[in-house]
Amino acid sequence: MPRLTSVDQVRGIALVLMALFHFGYDLSLYGYVSFDSTAPFWALFRGIIVVLFFATVGISLVLANREAMRWRAFWRREIKIVAGAAVISLATWLAYPYAWVWFGVLHFIALASVLSLPLIFYPRLALAFGIAILVLFNITDWFNLQPLYEVTAKPLQLPPSTVDLTRLIPWLGVVYIGLYLGHRRLFGLHALPLGPFNRPLVWLGRHSLGFYLIHQLPLFGLAWLIHWLIQSSV
Repeated sequence: MPRLTSVDQVRGIALVLMALFHFGYDLSLYGYVSFDSTAPFWALFRGIIVVLFFATVGISLVLANREAMRWRAFWRREIKIVAGAAVISLATWLAYPYAWVWFGVLHFIALASVLSLPLIFYPRLALAFGIAILVLFNITDWFNLQPLYEVTAKPLQLPPSTVDLTRLIPWLGVVYIGLYLGHRRLFGLHALPLGPFNRPLVWLGRHSLGFYLIHQLPLFGLAWLIHWLIQSSV
């Protein structure tokens, strides 16, 4: 089954934006950028990235299984994502033992993919659930999971804080809306022609897991190099 370059391109755009977001954080470690993830600019920036990422999760689930559920491919993908999530948890546990990532983007995608299985072939129901989750999250406190965290943190030895937390709610609603969009085929059934501008984005989209796992290494290095060059010129 041919891949749709349009979906890969959207995912590639999200990866580029994510890299810029993380590079801003890296530069802030040296004092070159004011980085506060709760500030309006950075919060909106992150929100755009997350919406693009998680909407394409739902779209891709539908497109990969639009004729029938391809269980072997699904679980093979799921194992890769879970393994990637484990790598992130281990790496951040070594680097930030009191703030390691116990439920980040990859953890979320792995769980959200499983929770999407009952709705893959029911686009209208997926849309209804997605909208309901987003609306209820904003007008009620039904999805406040802080009490659950307080009960489970000590037995599971979760850190008091984390450098990255992706909340299951409301973002599961975005994945569900992505399921609906996948059935509406807004991205078309034919591959977009590759050109010099979108080819790199498509390549990134097709290698999103690998890029996600390693992108901070060169970004940290680049931030350090910029700092070293500036200090050397003083």
